[in-house]
Amino acid sequence: MLLNRRETLGVLMSLGAIGASGCASSGSVAKSLVDNGPVVRGISYTGISVSNIDRSAAYFIGGGLLEVERSDLQGGVLNAIAGKKVSAKTRTLRSSSGQVRLMQFDQPAATARSAGIVPVQGPGITHVCFQSPDSKPIFPRFVAVGARPLSRTGDLVQLRPDVPVRYAYLRDSDGVMIEIEQLLLDNLPFEHRMRHVAIASLDIDRAVAFYTSVLGKAPRERRSNLVNKTLDITANVDDLKLDVAWFQVGNLELEIWEYLNPAPKPSVEPRPLEALGHNMIVFDVTDPAAALQRLQDAGGARVSAPSRMDGGEIAFGRDPDGNLLGFFRPGSDSSPFSTRGLVY
Repeated sequence: MLLNRRETLGVLMSLGAIGASGCASSGSVAKSLVDNGPVVRGISYTGISVSNIDRSAAYFIGGGLLEVERSDLQGGVLNAIAGKKVSAKTRTLRSSSGQVRLMQFDQPAATARSAGIVPVQGPGITHVCFQSPDSKPIFPRFVAVGARPLSRTGDLVQLRPDVPVRYAYLRDSDGVMIEIEQLLLDNLPFEHRMRHVAIASLDIDRAVAFYTSVLGKAPRERRSNLVNKTLDITANVDDLKLDVAWFQVGNLELEIWEYLNPAPKPSVEPRPLEALGHNMIVFDVTDPAAALQRLQDAGGARVSAPSRMDGGEIAFGRDPDGNLLGFFRPGSDSSPFSTRGLVY
């Protein structure tokens, strides 16, 4: 599909809405913003609890990411999150626009070991998404290093013939899910990038109200009652029906789903920090205390006050679905956890 650079960028801005909702739907684009000041600057990283950090690092590096940091975490704020003494080896891996931070915990609790994987429909932080052009596909790279496609075809799926994107969900050996969006476009300004992190909520209206307050902006788009048999093939789930909203958060999008069918089963307790899979979303903020106060005012739960970590200051809380959120102020713009080095 031949487009000039401006046309291509326009298509890219709309892919989150068009691609996922390639189906009969109704929706509207949010126009207004809530002017609460520039507290949240972007998404620093999505945390992923893994069983073998060397294997998981090789997996993401094989898929095209670059390792930019490794460290050990223990005590302090980590204990406050887990409710017990914990320690973890970590590695941070970067695409041009976003990061994942792998965490291998020492002696995970029995509740974490028995938690199982997060289903496609959640609830919880379900996946991160990577995009690449069709001319330089990353789907086969992830498959080559052990990713297992969920789709019933075992391959990428184009949801609609008029939308220039092919999709796939994949899981690694720990059951961690990622999404691949392979773009059938020319003149792309990147070869590989992270596009979004996704949350499956039990109540999207509640979630949208919460994140509108915390992020200081309304979603860029919402759509309702989405159905598409091709999406069923992609997710390997029959009769999917869902609502979705997208927030642009600096370098990445935050994608929020509510699966109307099949409905997710509510969790009694928040997912344990050490349970395998996506375990936190950490925002790059100018003021952790102010961000934490926004979270509490919006109906979230405070987990820890601002504390020193990774050369900066971080506070943690949970959204109304129990998802763990970090609010991190880097020590400098050159910090590997700052979004200043990431591009949209």
